[in-house]
Amino acid sequence: MANRSPASSLEQFEQEFVRPRPGRTLIVGSAVYREKEDRRKRYPGAVGVDMLEGQGVDLVVDLEEPLPDDLGTFAHVECMSVLEHSRRPWLLAANLERMMDPGATIFVSVPFIWRFHGYPSDFWRLTPEALPVIFPNVEWIERRLASDALLDGYRVNALKRDAHPFLARTETCGFGVRR
Repeated sequence: MANRSPASSLEQFEQEFVRPRPGRTLIVGSAVYREKEDRRKRYPGAVGVDMLEGQGVDLVVDLEEPLPDDLGTFAHVECMSVLEHSRRPWLLAANLERMMDPGATIFVSVPFIWRFHGYPSDFWRLTPEALPVIFPNVEWIERRLASDALLDGYRVNALKRDAHPFLARTETCGFGVRR
């Protein structure tokens, strides 16, 4: 039997709590780069949107702006590692809610602690308590922080210009249902 690395805390969260509603699925931030999985392959007929063209992107859409008329609605939405890159995540969240059918499910993850990473920019970190604030029409089944490691006493001189301290990646994860 091949050695398999243990599931990350994000994967554990997904396995334990995420139960996507069957039907049309929207993958937000769908561009595939490096080792990132093309999550569209998990769902028949999934639509991948991103604000930039690239592999894995079906439609280039800025979800902070008014929605295109032909985008339609969805039974399930995934928004993973996207909200931190939005200049105005509350507008993006409002548009996602507009595109969700009543009873649609949503899986959100956003770094709470992680290095600066501009794709193209990195603006925000959100707590689990922020999810109901920016997604007021979602009933959250679970919201929590998920981290794979804790660093005890690790110090980095972050006073130098352009220095970014390393901290253990911790994600804010949430799964909910559109009211």
